[in-house]
Amino acid sequence: MKRVIFLAICLATFISCKKENKQQEENKTETVAKATTYQVDPSVTTVEWTAYKTTAKTPVKGKFLNLNIDSPIQAEAKQNAFEGLTFNIPVSSFFSNNEERDTKIKTVFWAVMKETSLVSGNFSDVKGNEESGTMNLNLKMNGETIAIPMQYSIVENKVLLNGTINNLLDWKMEEAFNSLHKACETLHTGEDGVSKTWQEVAINAVAVLKTK
Repeated sequence: MKRVIFLAICLATFISCKKENKQQEENKTETVAKATTYQVDPSVTTVEWTAYKTTAKTPVKGKFLNLNIDSPIQAEAKQNAFEGLTFNIPVSSFFSNNEERDTKIKTVFWAVMKETSLVSGNFSDVKGNEESGTMNLNLKMNGETIAIPMQYSIVENKVLLNGTINNLLDWKMEEAFNSLHKACETLHTGEDGVSKTWQEVAINAVAVLKTK
């Protein structure tokens, strides 16, 4: 009789453990299924630029109003939403809050390049954590792709990106650059009487992440 009772207790314990393990597995599966992922939302992401004129390096600021991302990257770590992310920006969305300047740059600069309608690129080599780090912006213009080192910092679901194009001529755009300088020669002349268009351009972006 004691043996029967002992076996019954063992069987009940086994069934109870099995149910508990199954419940733990179900809870684990549910937790994994609900893991938060992040992706860049192009509709609220801003891309700004700062160019320079005159020997005093007077800044000229502006932005691109449209950013297209065909296949957003979903990642559990915020910074990894950029690894392999590809994008394109219509040149027509170039904006500096000066209609005359915008028209001139579109016609004497962008229109002179090999690819006149889009700036495109992708991100790679993301290194860091969910607070700060670095990545490469592989920017394509005039048929050439050059890697630009970028610094990033993350505040909540906003990723702040900063980098500098040190030399526009790396994209073999001498013709377009010279065309722009000639068209803006007077406007780019400073108090010293020298006209200068800088080959350097700063890039700043605020990428907004949405969760899924």
